[in-house]
Amino acid sequence: MILCAGEALIDMLPRETADGPGFYPATGGAVFNTAIALGRLGAPVGLHTGLSTDLFGARLGEALAASGVTDRTARSDRPTTLAFVTLTDGQAQYAFYDEGTAGRMLSPVDAPDMRGVTALFVGGISLAVEPSAQAYEGLALGHQNLPLMIDPNIRPDFIANPVTYRARLDRLLGAADIVKLSDEDMAWLGTDPGEVLARGARVVLLTEGAKGATAITAEGEIHVSAIRAEVVDTVGAGDTFNAGVLAGLHRAGALAKSTPDADALRAALELGVAAAAITVARAGANPPWAEELDLADAES
Repeated sequence: MILCAGEALIDMLPRETADGPGFYPATGGAVFNTAIALGRLGAPVGLHTGLSTDLFGARLGEALAASGVTDRTARSDRPTTLAFVTLTDGQAQYAFYDEGTAGRMLSPVDAPDMRGVTALFVGGISLAVEPSAQAYEGLALGHQNLPLMIDPNIRPDFIANPVTYRARLDRLLGAADIVKLSDEDMAWLGTDPGEVLARGARVVLLTEGAKGATAITAEGEIHVSAIRAEVVDTVGAGDTFNAGVLAGLHRAGALAKSTPDADALRAALELGVAAAAITVARAGANPPWAEELDLADAES
């Protein structure tokens, strides 16, 4: 089972109503979205996060169950994190309301049951705030026998302590086997794929929106072009891509602490790009089911 560890929250998506502008509450969070997408793609997956017992937490739990995600969450009566989303030409920007929430207050004592876990995925805003960041870092560094993928998904406006956050990412990047980075992530970190590989990563994944995605290893580069889509918004696109790559490597038996062969890596990239193309074509983080991808292949 691939264990995703990180935030689960409610995205407040902008909507026009009869009374004027409003917001629609949709399940979300980068790591939550990745877990949901993995479940829908048929990969064995679990989620570890801090989940509220409030109405939003119940909704998140129901969404996990509906997508076949194993619940390894820690429940509390603290509120659910809210992320208010604004869209500019389909590109999402976020305002987070996270103080004292169930997700943020997750601590190392809430460590999950690790039975059956064969790989770890961490990332998102939960690596930027205390004490949840300590919990997720401890989980990842405490199980370095497992293949680890990290997507920092850096949100500069959310980082309260850049020095602490940079140090944490430095430690995690040094332990990761697969690292997903955007151009913005690399600029903020002041790094590049070669430096990340030199730290020990087996694969660096670069996503460039409409240009597609590239996997970089010590052996070379593999590029997969983006699939043309009518973009509604980009919420959850990168998270779905991550899930596609992980699901593809899992299918090929290549999700291990070693460099995947070129064929397995290309197939995983293609799955990630195809899944992300469906996600951007509909509102919010709504990853596709495996059957949707099979249908798209049959129609192409």
